[in-house]
Amino acid sequence: MPLMKLYLVQHAESKRKDEDPARPLSEKGWKDIRKVAEYAEKCLHIQVEQIFHSDKLRAKQTAQALADHLHPKKGVQFAEGLNPLADPKDWKTLLAEATEDTLIVGHLPHLGKLVGQLLTGDDDGEVVAFRNGCIVCLEKNEGGQWTVQWMITPETVPQNNGAALNFEATMESAREILEEAAAIAEKKIEGTLQ
Repeated sequence: MPLMKLYLVQHAESKRKDEDPARPLSEKGWKDIRKVAEYAEKCLHIQVEQIFHSDKLRAKQTAQALADHLHPKKGVQFAEGLNPLADPKDWKTLLAEATEDTLIVGHLPHLGKLVGQLLTGDDDGEVVAFRNGCIVCLEKNEGGQWTVQWMITPETVPQNNGAALNFEATMESAREILEEAAAIAEKKIEGTLQ
């Protein structure tokens, strides 16, 4: 049984530094993170106690877009040690004692190194290929061991054109296609056996 879930999010796409030195989210970044946040709320049913972010504007904006859909019970707040070059061991230590489902919005290379620390105790190798606006879900069990549960990126979130996603209808369509394919295959097999 999992003791806690940890959701790690690389900030959504931001403007280039020469475009805007503060590097807020780009138009694509806003669109991507809103799509991911809506999917996280309506389809993944993510619930978190708190959302933490670095002091960078792009991380804060990403965190707020997620909070608008996930409604963290303890809100959204800036936390030390989440900047790109921060030491991942600081958060590894904090998370060892944590039990509440938490979402962290940060940057590379820090997030990649943090996952490496949590999963293998080493932050040198790339364990997860983060993308802008992605969510990586880790679970910690009662023994304090971390495992990767899933990952979504803006590109893997189904398009819904503003309508609610209907997975039951999608599954029913897939079932019909498989049944039809099985019937065709059966007829072909019967034809070759006669």
